[in-house]
Amino acid sequence: MSGTVGVRNGALAFAALFASVAAASAAPPGQVVGFIDAVQYGSDGQYHVSGWACQQGNRNSIDVHVYAGHPAGAGGTLVVVGRADIGNEPAVDRECHDADGGKHRFHIALPNQLLRTFQKKNLYVHGIALAGNVENAAIFRSGQLQLPAPKWPPDPPTPAFLDGAPVAAFDTRHDSCEETDIPDAPARAFRDYKGTVHLVASHLVTRASIGPTLEAARHNCNVVYRSAKNGNPAAFDDSTWLTNFYPIDGKQVVALGHMEYHGWDHAGMCATRSDTPTCWYNAETFLTSSDGGYHFGAPKYLLGFPYKYELNKGPEGYSVDTNILKVGEWFYATAYSWAWPPGCGGGKGQSPCLVPDATCPIRTANVLDPASWRGWDGKDFTVAFVDPYRTPIANPKAHICVPAPYLDYSNGTSFHEAGRLFVATLWNQGSGGFGPRGVYFTTSPDFIHWSTPHLALTLDQMLRREPEGNWSYGYFSLIDPNAKDPNFSTITDHPYLYYVRMDGNHPPYQRVLFRQKIKLDWLIKAAAAAPRP
Repeated sequence: MSGTVGVRNGALAFAALFASVAAASAAPPGQVVGFIDAVQYGSDGQYHVSGWACQQGNRNSIDVHVYAGHPAGAGGTLVVVGRADIGNEPAVDRECHDADGGKHRFHIALPNQLLRTFQKKNLYVHGIALAGNVENAAIFRSGQLQLPAPKWPPDPPTPAFLDGAPVAAFDTRHDSCEETDIPDAPARAFRDYKGTVHLVASHLVTRASIGPTLEAARHNCNVVYRSAKNGNPAAFDDSTWLTNFYPIDGKQVVALGHMEYHGWDHAGMCATRSDTPTCWYNAETFLTSSDGGYHFGAPKYLLGFPYKYELNKGPEGYSVDTNILKVGEWFYATAYSWAWPPGCGGGKGQSPCLVPDATCPIRTANVLDPASWRGWDGKDFTVAFVDPYRTPIANPKAHICVPAPYLDYSNGTSFHEAGRLFVATLWNQGSGGFGPRGVYFTTSPDFIHWSTPHLALTLDQMLRREPEGNWSYGYFSLIDPNAKDPNFSTITDHPYLYYVRMDGNHPPYQRVLFRQKIKLDWLIKAAAAAPRP
């Protein structure tokens, strides 16, 4: 009898638990709530708006949109987008109805360039709902604060670097052949067998600017190379940017391709069907042209990680982000690697990285043999890159090259003939640890030992010269119109600095590739005075 009662009570308790779970699952999604704490000037030379925002009952972080003048939908103008994904105190968890302790605070930069346009307008912060038929909402104190006037940080000591006004070499507003025809890689140039200059800074469908000189090169709609979008990661032939060139005799031209395997584009190869770094696998491929660089053939494997593609465990792989340059008997470039596996590192609770987040030097004596490239091992160029799909790899670590300091932010390398120096162009976006965001240069006599980067121009100095707008920059490289080699890999004291300016108000397809004359005599003098390894 007592056993029967126990079973009955257990059943009743289970039914009550089931009913409470069902009620909870049927509960309507929570509302978007939040609070703007302050708008304050930070040590990074710009203002930030901070506070917290969440969707009640949902532990996931939400996006927040900053508007000027009025709320969204009522005449307000979107200023910047951020995310409430910073750790918070228990009081915020209670307001968010979040027992699991998610991350709901935000600290969003308000760049001075944007404040030139929106200063003294009322500030509104909207939380963006994650789930259910819930309205996005302006959080508490929206409209009570104003966007401040820009406050540019003092200029650090910089050299007399600029030697002319920027000139648009490719403006997508009137030069693009289709919407996705944009400058999306560092500018490279070479001369073909007729002396015609090919200037390339392209997207995954490669086109070139053609002309008798760098200055006269005009964007051409003929397709140089079209990505195959092959869904087999072992083919290394998905989305490819041609980023490096070397003309052998003007007719035969070698190109290196930055290949990105986009798992989200191929059924069953990613957890989502949208662009995500977690399904991003990178490798470098080798292509050739037999008609002077007007068309390139099918790619071959050049270098990559000794690991196969793993779903939702990216980004991973190597990318050769600098151009090929030949000095003496060797052809040089650099290979950048993403830290892998995801979340690895030297911190508490982190697993060690199988591959570091770093850049290593690579070289070959035969640019026509894609298997001949070798990476730096810390003492010599001995690291061979192997295709993980071609053969089993017993010791993957032996096929990971050793990084060289100060090359992580390099988009181009050149050789200064008079100074007998390699020069790498860096774009530091603030995480380099050697100074403010901006353009830097590092030099080396041997491509291995690089100098502490020299600051040439800060991001703030660039933005203050611009008209009002929402600008960002990338893809910095040097090309000298006076270069004697057909690959434009040598420079004098007066090369062009090429770079891309992105329009944040019209992303991602409004961009301009600029060239600007610069002076490097100060850099070469500093390198000559420094002790050599």
